[in-house]
Amino acid sequence: MNKIFAILLAFSVSMAFAGERYKDRLFKVDVQKNVVVAKDVPQLSSMHLITTLLSVKAVKDSGIVAYFYNNETDTKNVDLLMDIYTPNGDDATDRAVVLVSHGGAFVAGAKDDHSQHTVNYCDSLAARGYVTASLEYRMGVTLQGKNNQLHIDSADFARTVYRGVQDIRSAIRYLRANHKKYGINPDKIYLLGNSAGAILSLEGLYAKAEDEFPEYINSKEPSLGTLDAYGDRTVYSQGNAAVALWGAVHNKDILKNSKAPVLLIHGTGDETVYFKTGRPLSNVAGVLKNIIPSDAGAALASLTLDLHAPTLYGSFVIDSVLTKLDVKHETYFVDGEPHEFYDNEKYTATVQKKVFDFLYSLKDLEPVGIEKKPLLLAKPSALRMGEGNLSFTLIRGENVRYAVYDLRGKRQMLGSVSAGRVVDLGSLENGVYILRVQGEPAVQFGVRR
Repeated sequence: MNKIFAILLAFSVSMAFAGERYKDRLFKVDVQKNVVVAKDVPQLSSMHLITTLLSVKAVKDSGIVAYFYNNETDTKNVDLLMDIYTPNGDDATDRAVVLVSHGGAFVAGAKDDHSQHTVNYCDSLAARGYVTASLEYRMGVTLQGKNNQLHIDSADFARTVYRGVQDIRSAIRYLRANHKKYGINPDKIYLLGNSAGAILSLEGLYAKAEDEFPEYINSKEPSLGTLDAYGDRTVYSQGNAAVALWGAVHNKDILKNSKAPVLLIHGTGDETVYFKTGRPLSNVAGVLKNIIPSDAGAALASLTLDLHAPTLYGSFVIDSVLTKLDVKHETYFVDGEPHEFYDNEKYTATVQKKVFDFLYSLKDLEPVGIEKKPLLLAKPSALRMGEGNLSFTLIRGENVRYAVYDLRGKRQMLGSVSAGRVVDLGSLENGVYILRVQGEPAVQFGVRR
């Protein structure tokens, strides 16, 4: 009898030590760096002098680089990269995955950022049995103006956000398409973001179509293409839940697009991403001071920045709409606290516990409100390229706009076409081009005679 008791006691102690997946730290963590999510993604390339000078200082002082550019027409094709964290020695094949997106006002930050708690969340959650991933989404906005008086237009800022939405959707599809490789449940892809990353996480849950965004996203040159222009297109693009640390959405009407659960954490005194409604970064002077420190040199320190960001709808509005729609969600709103209040030691542990507890609560929850229609099957391409890529034909549609760009983003052709008409591309010189046709994915093609 004593022997049986000893065995049972040892078993119970072992189980207590082992802990529970998603709740307790169980594993060491492996990290796979720079996984390619999508290839040939156009990134702004003509850096503004500010970024060039800051880059030199950052290398010297291990400081922050803020990515500002001269224009949107100069681009280079890059790979969209992500770091993937996995529990060491874990052979589970049905794990939830948490995609973490860093903050930084869409101009700063990185996928391996410690100051934004990105690495901390990835490592801590992977140690609890999740697969986690940190995305290097495209950053940077164009600056206008001369001398020390600089200006950011709201349309340019909104286009930067749109590129980020394209990127987070690409990352979601990559994880879903490769779920067997990483032992992931494709219906348990959860999004976690801070500030700009929280905006992208919410957009990755709710955004579904280009027409939910302002028309200048694709009417202004160069066109940014469809939401799913890059990466795998065989699976659907929306996440299954989201955690938004001081986040917002660009359009409150998109909140009806999903009934997936959400955790909203926000300080009511936030002047960077407003708790209610407003143009973000109203405290731009303080933000600029953080990005461009006073010891950066007289030329940089004397800069003034006039920012016209688009209106965003913060956690108060999101909470109100989700409550009206009867969507499961949780909130942690702290009266008077500013942006990123998890840096206040009083709240750091509380915020992290709220996040971990919310994600743990999803372990037995069936996915809800997700449209699972594969993109390729939903709408076969209406484009047919001719021999040698010297022409193309549209098989459906009337008076559909099209444009052809070179790889630097310079427009080479512009027009409209109807079904059955052949568009001659013979005037193009040898090289590689991108064809954008309204309502269709961008097509990259080469011309060689």
